[in-house]
Amino acid sequence: MPQTPPEDHFAQAAHRHYEDAVYLHDDGRLPNADHHYGFSVECALKSLLLRHLNATMAPYKPGGNPSPWPWTPDAHGKPKKHGHLPDLWSDVATLVHGRSGSTLAGMLNSSAPFATWDVADRYHGGPSLSTTTMNERKAAAAQILTVHQQTLITGILQ
Repeated sequence: MPQTPPEDHFAQAAHRHYEDAVYLHDDGRLPNADHHYGFSVECALKSLLLRHLNATMAPYKPGGNPSPWPWTPDAHGKPKKHGHLPDLWSDVATLVHGRSGSTLAGMLNSSAPFATWDVADRYHGGPSLSTTTMNERKAAAAQILTVHQQTLITGILQ
């Protein structure tokens, strides 16, 4: 039985987290909805990194264990790990610059709705989030998932 590649796992997780976020958002559970919006964006961006931006999850060194995060070589050939938002947002914006992917690049460069999002917030009682922030993050997640879906259909980074 063939193994599912990591980019497919990330793609599936992106949609699952987004659906959970919308459900939680509609139920007024904003801190958890916000966290799932962030994870949906992370997963979609990681899927795009692996599919179109020369990232890999190969071992950092020959014979080592696979990487837990997508990575690309930096200017010196050392692994640049692509972990969580908000850093992942800017990492992808930098990598997509000058390539196909003008729709994604425009979205990533025009705003940063996840600039204050932090994966560690899952351990806290939940930040107080404004309606504006939640709506911006929901819209950004929906846009990135749309670009991701179009990319899966066409095979071309949008």
